[in-house]
Amino acid sequence: MINERIGRLIKKFRKERSLTQIELAEKINVSFQQIQKYEKGNTKISVNRLLDISKALEIPVQYFFEDSIPKIIADVDNIYKKEDEFHYHLTREEETFLKLFRKIPNEKIRSGLLKQLKGIMELKSDSRDS
Repeated sequence: MINERIGRLIKKFRKERSLTQIELAEKINVSFQQIQKYEKGNTKISVNRLLDISKALEIPVQYFFEDSIPKIIADVDNIYKKEDEFHYHLTREEETFLKLFRKIPNEKIRSGLLKQLKGIMELKSDSRDS
């Protein structure tokens, strides 16, 4: 049962990153058939292989256990102020935004969106100062 759940998550994260099974297989040095077996839950995945997959998908390995671990995101303002590891839970709206943002393939568009959000926050803080 756990193998099937992790397999579904591998497939989900792979598709979110627009990777084929062949591309993921190449990144972790296995055959694409092995990726198929992982995704179907037919083959147990070792901890080392799961780490390889999480690195290839550029996600924390904890995401494969997200049902039992709360979703967290680093507070960006605190990262820039000090090395605190301040975290908070993602709302459903934030999670949706993050998923959609990650699906944008064009780096310039992602960068533009971030600039717009920062601009909105600056306007918000300027209106408080008035």
